[in-house]
Amino acid sequence: FSFPVIGITGSNGKTIVKEWLYQLLHNDYSIARNPKSYNSQIGVPLSVWQMNSQNTLGIFEAGISMPGEMERLEKIIAPTIGIFTNIGEAHSEGFENSKQKAAEKSLLFSNTPVVVYCKDDVLVDEAMQSLHAKNNKTLFTWGNNELSTLHIASIQVQPYNTVVKAGYQKRKISISIPFTNDAAVKNAITCWCVL
Repeated sequence: FSFPVIGITGSNGKTIVKEWLYQLLHNDYSIARNPKSYNSQIGVPLSVWQMNSQNTLGIFEAGISMPGEMERLEKIIAPTIGIFTNIGEAHSEGFENSKQKAAEKSLLFSNTPVVVYCKDDVLVDEAMQSLHAKNNKTLFTWGNNELSTLHIASIQVQPYNTVVKAGYQKRKISISIPFTNDAAVKNAITCWCVL
């Protein structure tokens, strides 16, 4: 198949971001995606086998528990757009440290032209900058860092929603989302960047 494929990895938020993107895009695309959290060495192939000629977009998440696994998943998913949600302590047992885990997860994007991630996550940024130096990718970043593609100017949490104000290509833009917790806000900003 030759349609675009979004590949998602990270320690947390993979399934939420995948499902939110599906909700945001399903009216415009016929989407193949992982059912539930089928993001393992077995779950990813089972998910990708669902693709058919009626699809116009794929959204697949990939999780790993030890070095070497992401190289196999990269060949199966072959993303054209990448999303690296974050690096945290989840599933750390098989790795020497978080830096190694970030580097291993970044391998999903070895051949991906565009990758979206939060520049404020230092380990993710280091892994992506290293990969970018080797493969010259477009890195669409977001965060408080002024060098971010989408520079977050403020996050205003209100009783029932959050307003995110940002700068993008010398313009001021904003969104209002119906969430107030930090993880949901970060996941929503990631989806905003993909859109």
